[in-house]
Amino acid sequence: MWTYLISSYSSTSDVDFLFLHLLPGSISVDCGSDANYVDSVRNISWVPDDAYIINGVNGDVPSAQTYYPNFSEFKVVRYFPNSLAKNCYRFAAMPNTTYVIRGIFFYGSYDNATKLPSFQMAIDGTVVTNVTFDDPTIFVYHEITFMTQLNNVTFLCLLRDSSNSVPFISAISFWSLPDGFWNVNGAAILGEGV
Repeated sequence: MWTYLISSYSSTSDVDFLFLHLLPGSISVDCGSDANYVDSVRNISWVPDDAYIINGVNGDVPSAQTYYPNFSEFKVVRYFPNSLAKNCYRFAAMPNTTYVIRGIFFYGSYDNATKLPSFQMAIDGTVVTNVTFDDPTIFVYHEITFMTQLNNVTFLCLLRDSSNSVPFISAISFWSLPDGFWNVNGAAILGEGV
């Protein structure tokens, strides 16, 4: 049995994600990037995604400089124009450990399509959320807190939904939580903010 806590967010402002990047063992993946770099504004160390996935196409998002100049991870995306049922990122994980994985999506009309995309995000084979957009200039993130079972690997997958839109992703953050953070009812204790 899997238990997930799902948080979703969309914004038109520079939300500070710095706190999670300071946790030991956290991974910040710039999807579509081709090199490691340190974000000079927020001091976040980003790695490219090619060590975590084998398919997809890298694409530029020119509007990112206009809308989010301090978010270097929004300048490129990895998108999946293929007809594969799933497009999956693979992360090493420890069994029976609580993790948080955050998918970050800035559309920015990178493909010049006239219709906003929608698709699904799955963790370890279970669809946990739909990724949708109300405005191409607003980024969204979906954050899932879960406990691994006996596996040494976790998968974040993007899937087409009935709209048949092309899935894409801007960035992924993945980190473990300290022992005891996951309560006995299987729900995480998380704060909320505006």
